[in-house]
Amino acid sequence: MKKLITIILTCCALCGCFLKPYRPTIQQGNVIDPVKVSQLKLGMSKEQVKSIMGDSVLDDTFDQNYWSYNYTKQINGGKINIQELTLQFKNNKLVSINK
Repeated sequence: MKKLITIILTCCALCGCFLKPYRPTIQQGNVIDPVKVSQLKLGMSKEQVKSIMGDSVLDDTFDQNYWSYNYTKQINGGKINIQELTLQFKNNKLVSINK
């Protein structure tokens, strides 16, 4: 009986060595939807842009005319995928879209 218990415990311990640990998918920031980005047009007001894209994750306290949307996604501890979108305003109008 002791041999059987020892064999079962040994097998369980060895099986644990071969299993990958669970690593959750990690998402951070604003999801940058290409459909929404295609709706952005130069000359739009900040309010119009905000209604399409939502609030930006990063607010530049020194320059309120620079909005940055960032999104990262890592699946199961793998490579981190990064998406960035930078919008620049002048006189409350969208003047630059950088992807």
